[in-house]
Amino acid sequence: MRRRIAVLLALVLACGLTAAGQSKKAYELIYEDIQLLKQQLAKFEEKFSAFSAEIVALTVQVREIQSLLKLLQTDQAGLKQGIQGIPGLNQIVLDRLETISQQLARLAEDIIASRSASPPEEAGAAPETGTKPADKPRDRQPARSAPPETIPDPATSTQAPKEIYDMAYADYLRGNYNLAVDSFKIYREQFPGSPLADNALYWIGECYFSQKKFEDAIEQFNLLLFDYPLGDKVPAAYLKKGLSFLEMGKREEALSVFKLLITKYPSEDETRIAQQKVKEILGQNEGHQQP
Repeated sequence: MRRRIAVLLALVLACGLTAAGQSKKAYELIYEDIQLLKQQLAKFEEKFSAFSAEIVALTVQVREIQSLLKLLQTDQAGLKQGIQGIPGLNQIVLDRLETISQQLARLAEDIIASRSASPPEEAGAAPETGTKPADKPRDRQPARSAPPETIPDPATSTQAPKEIYDMAYADYLRGNYNLAVDSFKIYREQFPGSPLADNALYWIGECYFSQKKFEDAIEQFNLLLFDYPLGDKVPAAYLKKGLSFLEMGKREEALSVFKLLITKYPSEDETRIAQQKVKEILGQNEGHQQP
């Protein structure tokens, strides 16, 4: 009887030890699984951080593309306005040519009239009897060939290009904007190849800007940017174009123009003004977004 009891106790102890060993192994397996999950979670967090950085970079690129698209739309609108203004410019040129042709015709008539009114060459005195004596040979000096007469251009004979430009600029400084615009346009029509032709176009835009004719000013600045992309007035034209949009309440268009100026001409004086305007616009946008 005692032997049986001892055997039973031994079996119970063996089962208990086996169960304890299995429980320990289960805990170890669970611990290993938890560690593996932690490692996987850390890798996932690293990948998520990398994805977040890529998403931020893509967002910045999308915003830049949107700004470029807005600027492209603005330039296309300015180009359309310039194309629409071509017939008017052609008419101005035709009117100017017609005026010059009329002036040349009048000048030619005056020259012809002055020639016909000149006194004839003196001849020998006729005798008193009224009969004309026979012509006698006499020594004459060979006639000098008259130099060919040139008809001066009325548009350029009286004033030099620099004088016309200076007069137009003086009108601008005195606030005679309409006179300045007309004079600068005449200068560009008569001297299209002058080094100051792009400056004249810029000051036409400045006159319109001073008169608060911002759409006309933008049209002139677009013409300058299109016709003289390497001119020294290009940064100033970008700046005044952006300021014109700003005066019209078109802040997004102004922002695009200012950013383009900053990108293309980082070291110009106009760029510092553009940077300040960009800060002001962004600050205003944040103020409007807050509840």
